[in-house]
Amino acid sequence: MLPDTETPEQEDHEEYYRAYFGNDAEYYLQKLEQYREGRKITFNIAAFFFGIFWMLYRRMYKQGLIIMVALTVESYLLSLAIQQYGISESDARMLNNISTLFWSTLVGFLGNWLYLKQAQAKVEQALEEEDQESEIISRLTAEGNITLIPHIIIAALILLLILVYQTGLSM
Repeated sequence: MLPDTETPEQEDHEEYYRAYFGNDAEYYLQKLEQYREGRKITFNIAAFFFGIFWMLYRRMYKQGLIIMVALTVESYLLSLAIQQYGISESDARMLNNISTLFWSTLVGFLGNWLYLKQAQAKVEQALEEEDQESEIISRLTAEGNITLIPHIIIAALILLLILVYQTGLSM
């Protein structure tokens, strides 16, 4: 369910969004403007190609976890269907490719919407909890700041788990 358009007082906080978005502020401010004009869903090429990793990079941990669980369940059900119905290896690869394209496209189209919703929530929360403009900007800069080290570690762990799963090794 998509939310209604924002009230006018919520639209006047460009400096706060700019602090939250950081180096990519121009891109996301443009997407925020489109969002407010009614174009809720836009395509994000980085989200399409990098999916969960993009979500982790953008600190969208809950959304990334939901997608990860959905992918795991879908992969498990697909492997059961392949075994149950004796689907050939080439057809199984085709199904896997279709599934990958579906999930990539879904995340590509929902990525900006989810990120903008998160940014709005963070800005509203900072406005409610902080008193001074400098504190709000400082908080949003810290919360929106991107750091790669934790994301690289998480990505390495995910890749390790995928490798263990695909090779059939057990720990």
